[in-house]
Amino acid sequence: MRAEILTAAPGPVPDHVPGTWAAWSNPLRGRHAELASLREHLGRLRNGVGTSWLIEGGPGLGKSRLVKQARSAAQQAGFAVGHGMAEPGDAAVPLAALMDALFEGPEPLLDRSALPDSHASREQRYWLLQDIQTLLEQAAMRQPILICLDDLQWADSGTCAAVRSLAGRLASLPIGWVLALRPAEADCDLGRGVAELVRTGAERTVLGRLDQAAVAEVAADVLGAAPGADLLALAEGAQGNPFFLIELLTGLRDERLIDIQGGQATLVAARLPRRVRDSMRRRLGRMSPAARRVAAVAASMGRRFTVAQLAAVLDVPASTLLDPVQELIGSELLAEGDQMLAFTHDLNREAVRGSQPSSAVHALDRQVAAMLLATDSLPVEVAAQLASSAAPGDQVAITTLMKASDALSSSDPGQAADLTRRALDLTAEQHPLRGPLVARTAILLHAAGRTQEARAFADSALGQALPAEQEAEVRLSIANLFSISPEVRAESCRRALALPGLPPDLRARLLAQLLYNLVVAVRPDQAEQQLREAIPAVEATRDSAARFTIELAEAMLHYTRGHFETALALIDDALRSSADAGDDPRRRLPRYLHGLLLTVLDRLDEALAGVTEGIGSAQHGRQAWALQLFETSRARQLLQRGQLADAVAAVEGRFRPEDAHLVVSVPDADAVVVLGRAALHTADQHQAELTSAVAQRMLTSGVPGVERHAAWLLALQAHAAGDPAQARRWLAARGEHERLSVFPLVPLDPSDDPQLVRIAIASGDMELAESAAAAAERRHEINPGIPSAAASAAHARGLLTGDAALLARAVALLEAGQRPLALASALEDLAVAETRAGRTDQAIAALDRALVIHAGCGARWDLARVRRRLRRLGVRRRLAADPRPAQGWAAMTDSELAVVRLVADGLTNREVAERLYISPHTVGGHIRHAFEKLGINSRVTLTRIASEHPRTAEAQEKIA
Repeated sequence: MRAEILTAAPGPVPDHVPGTWAAWSNPLRGRHAELASLREHLGRLRNGVGTSWLIEGGPGLGKSRLVKQARSAAQQAGFAVGHGMAEPGDAAVPLAALMDALFEGPEPLLDRSALPDSHASREQRYWLLQDIQTLLEQAAMRQPILICLDDLQWADSGTCAAVRSLAGRLASLPIGWVLALRPAEADCDLGRGVAELVRTGAERTVLGRLDQAAVAEVAADVLGAAPGADLLALAEGAQGNPFFLIELLTGLRDERLIDIQGGQATLVAARLPRRVRDSMRRRLGRMSPAARRVAAVAASMGRRFTVAQLAAVLDVPASTLLDPVQELIGSELLAEGDQMLAFTHDLNREAVRGSQPSSAVHALDRQVAAMLLATDSLPVEVAAQLASSAAPGDQVAITTLMKASDALSSSDPGQAADLTRRALDLTAEQHPLRGPLVARTAILLHAAGRTQEARAFADSALGQALPAEQEAEVRLSIANLFSISPEVRAESCRRALALPGLPPDLRARLLAQLLYNLVVAVRPDQAEQQLREAIPAVEATRDSAARFTIELAEAMLHYTRGHFETALALIDDALRSSADAGDDPRRRLPRYLHGLLLTVLDRLDEALAGVTEGIGSAQHGRQAWALQLFETSRARQLLQRGQLADAVAAVEGRFRPEDAHLVVSVPDADAVVVLGRAALHTADQHQAELTSAVAQRMLTSGVPGVERHAAWLLALQAHAAGDPAQARRWLAARGEHERLSVFPLVPLDPSDDPQLVRIAIASGDMELAESAAAAAERRHEINPGIPSAAASAAHARGLLTGDAALLARAVALLEAGQRPLALASALEDLAVAETRAGRTDQAIAALDRALVIHAGCGARWDLARVRRRLRRLGVRRRLAADPRPAQGWAAMTDSELAVVRLVADGLTNREVAERLYISPHTVGGHIRHAFEKLGINSRVTLTRIASEHPRTAEAQEKIA
């Protein structure tokens, strides 16, 4: 009997008042722990702290009921509440449930008119979330907010990513998230998103079955009397599932199988009610033919629909549907609310669909899709339905799927690729749209990062569907995708160049792009060979786009080879050419490369000013990729300047081990190294472990420049842990001979060469030590006027030979510069050399200076190392002013104080970013660090204590 209850098609959900929208009349039973969690989450919001609650459970366990309870409790507490519910067809509708929760309803949380008009592209999706974040920050300053999203298992992948991002960024504000979903596989987007939310502090509640006491309470609610033992024994068949339990009890009540005497309900007959025994097909069979037709069509309509839509699909006047609709409402299959009809439970809708022949379901889905298109629904809103219901040759479906793919191509290329592949399945071999569909699918698969699938598809389909010139154009488009590995992009160029009969201008662009991709992959030897072929081809065609690409690539190649002045001249040419680059996203690159060159030329103030201007320009132009690029450059410069906390704030939170395979560009790899090196200096074990995990994944990227960054960071971490042999193994991870070509890294840090020599000596690899010292000397010979290059050469050779004079020269050169950590490193090595020479006083003096530098930079790990060295010389040092403490206002950097002051004044993250010429991401990093140091977790508390502390007033004066 238990199996019959659980496998029977569901009937209506009882306890709905007919004619109302899901108006539950009974209390929520058996969820005491969940209700306690709800009260705790609402209490956190009341205290000004953000919170996230994940409610997970199978169908019928009461997720939606618990979400409704949360909404009701929050509204009674005076909170602003938003509610969105994903629909089964929403996988192709970007952010549908989230946008409903924020901008729809009788009292929307946010004003949709406050959003800019266009957020269609993936680039603009970044800014959409920034805009939403700003609006939520402003709204949360007025009252606490609760955002409830139900049935997330049906939402698009972007919704989960958006919630994960927004919940983290807004955690310091009274904004709560209640997220309900069915169990998800761990390796899908939703499963990974859930795991990340839990890792960052969200509470996860997995709904279980009701216990026996709760079952008895539900029975009393439904029957109006306490259940007897025989009734409870029968109810065990529902296995504590609230939906099936109420189905059973309502059926027993309606069929008069219950006898109530003396306040107790007992069974008249020990059998299941017909509504539980019957399948949905038999249940529908007892209804009128008109009601059966309406139910079948309604099951293809989605979660909510109108009588007018039903009438349009059935092609009948709406008046003829009054009786069948009322019959379905009376049988509690449908419910009505807000001028809309809906199935009383998703299980009922699924059962109705399951009761129909699959061919009929597909035909009805296709008919409903036609109606939605005829009533001006967007292609993305019907794409999922068309993809599953259309038959080969369905021209409307093909063109609609193409339009939906166009709408999604920039924001969700993976979903867009699936739609074009489905459209391809519907086309015949000679269909005129087959070629464009093949081209679009090849590009989208690459853009989605599905590299193996993309290569296989492109190699098998492009040549069959397109002539050689068009195939080459498609492969050039793939070669221009910034989001994929430069190795994949270079291979796309090679495949295109192997095609016959290409026109000279297209061939020139392909040659230039191949050169560029080899350079950004950091394959300088191959790039130089390619340069000799590309330059004459480009000069012959006078193609401005190809010329710009050549200038960029050639400048980067000279930078890699150490010819910095030549590279700077070429970058100046590229800056002038960028005006003719049109929509080429690389037009921002010359300014970025200009900053790298100014840094290596020791013009650090100019470089930082240029990067700051680039950040402002990227924010003004709403270019997320450029903003991240300039912010990474800024972090690198701050690291070299010894501003460790500020460097970390610029790049932390961008990388997770599970996403490390997405690190395929050298700037991203450099950001990981910056974060990892700062973690070493500051003894931040968490960030050190995180960057180590990311770097180990980066070692398999297949991109030489990325793999070298990974090997270098891992070697630094191993050496810091006292394991020089492991450090050497990391350097040789790409091959024994490759350890000699880890450098130069891009961007170049002149302090790297002495560090490599130090590791090589410690591991006994004198060949590597000599190679590193010689490379530093060659760079100095090429650039004799750059003090940091001279210092690097002297420092590296001095370490290798133990020559105190060379080390003293390195110190003298660095003293006049702006690289305090490099200076402190040279001072420590000088102290070692002086100690070996028996000049203890000079060694102590050098260590004393290094101690002060490390203290000023907040380099706690280095500070401890220098103190150990001083103790070995018999000296115990306390600085005249102790190093910055770890907690309290005194622990705050000037940058953190400036951000805190503006946040306490009520500015949003974006407003603070615009005021200080940094990115919103960096603002968020400074806020997190300030909260950690002050021991708080909300902006409400921050605002209160900031007004009482004088250091924030000082920071305000500096801002002014």
